Amino acid sequence: ALLASIGASLAEGNLIIAMPANNEPASLDGHIDPYQSTWLINSLITDPLVILAPDGTYIPGLATDWSVSDDGRTWTFTLHEGLTFQDGAPFNAEAVRANLERVLAPETASAQLASDLGPIASIETDGETGLTIIYDTPWVTLLDALRRAPLWSPAALASAEPGDMAATLIGTGPFRFTGWVQNDNITMERWDDYAGVTAISNAPGPVGLDSVTIRFIGESAVMGQVLATGEVNMVYTLPPLFSDQYVGNSDYTLLSRGQAGTGLQMVMNTRTPPLNDIRVRQALILSRDAAAANDILYDGLYQASDGPLNNIHPCFWEGSSDMYPFDQERAAALLDDAGWVVGDGGMRIAQGVEGVDDGTPLTIRYSTLHHQEIGEVFQAQMRPVGIDLQIEVVPGPVQLDMVQRRDFELMYERQRSPSPLILDQVWNSAYDEPGGWAWTGYADAELDGILEQLRAVFDDDERCGLAREAQQIIMENALMLPTLSQPIIVGLDASVQGFQMGAEGNWFFLHNTSIQE
Repeated sequence: ALLASIGASLAEGNLIIAMPANNEPASLDGHIDPYQSTWLINSLITDPLVILAPDGTYIPGLATDWSVSDDGRTWTFTLHEGLTFQDGAPFNAEAVRANLERVLAPETASAQLASDLGPIASIETDGETGLTIIYDTPWVTLLDALRRAPLWSPAALASAEPGDMAATLIGTGPFRFTGWVQNDNITMERWDDYAGVTAISNAPGPVGLDSVTIRFIGESAVMGQVLATGEVNMVYTLPPLFSDQYVGNSDYTLLSRGQAGTGLQMVMNTRTPPLNDIRVRQALILSRDAAAANDILYDGLYQASDGPLNNIHPCFWEGSSDMYPFDQERAAALLDDAGWVVGDGGMRIAQGVEGVDDGTPLTIRYSTLHHQEIGEVFQAQMRPVGIDLQIEVVPGPVQLDMVQRRDFELMYERQRSPSPLILDQVWNSAYDEPGGWAWTGYADAELDGILEQLRAVFDDDERCGLAREAQQIIMENALMLPTLSQPIIVGLDASVQGFQMGAEGNWFFLHNTSIQE
């Protein structure tokens, strides 16, 4: 049986979650690992300072309240008092400072969280509950970083051996981390001393679940059926094509939510041929029909993502949808003009392309962590234009290594947040550095200047206006290949009560969840 190796059962109080294998992190320490699944798992073990509630507002976590100065440079927090970590160490302002300083320390090699926290000038404490974070420049998006930043026991961090997750992951949250069998499962058990004082909890005290097991499953067909077979009581990211058997069935509940962000975008390496030529980049976009791919692969159940921010993002620039309609004749003309001519067999080869030997095939790698089927549809669509799109699936650590070595052409890069700040992370050339997320090699002073303002402007409408300006520049320069946006579907059996999806589809809360047979 699927769960035989971990001895789990669907007894009262045991929540068994099926999660796609490609969501399994390389590390469970969110100070280091840059993926959403890591921060989600961390949030079950340790509460953050602030919480992004299901309605999209920020509510108290381990901080009871906060304020920011008019110039956006000084953030002041008041913390809950009298709390402890799971090892008995006190939770206080010094503990928070120790965590933030660890994230920012170069030796930690934080792959994203450090850049999200930004250039903190100093962190000051006032007794047990007063915390002030000071910047030299406005940093209005701190809450978005803090709601994902895990807070670990400083005593545990000081004593843990490198890579010892059980010793490192000591938090303040509802569950204690108990084990990780890589490529199989993660297990947690209820922490009986949990205070339950954050604003997401309906009542103080420990949670109603006895344990949580996250089981990583590699096969889509298994993910689609495992809830129906009774081997799990929750599926996170149910494949849309398997949803019909659960819809309208009183034994199950389906919850679906989109993920505002970049969508499943593929960014382009503009440093070297062939993608250093805007004509080739434009031809790629014009050669793909994402709507047809959605119909072929997902019965149209995925969502459009026509630009650097997807179509459901509050700051989406609508001009993205019209700039590159499916037009293979125009794509072919651009490639002819760029010196990529049709050779034997209908595939294109270089003829007079600077930096490329004549006769070199127009082969472009499409490197992705998952959803390779989208690339395969694009591959078939681009072949009549003479583009040889080569699909390769790589794990997260390999992806980051390829980016570090600049050894890619099209690379999957997804950020998920309703904040337009994710544009700054991906497209500001200041982050074209080790550990940064600006991967394309494209640098434009006008674009960088617009993006830098996203961290300094408080007004949402003004920030969205800046984000739309940035998206227009990105699309005019054809720096990314838009694909689709993936909605998150969560399937629950009828025994699971009180489950809460977050404001984004990739987040959920178990603080009020119980299992009632």
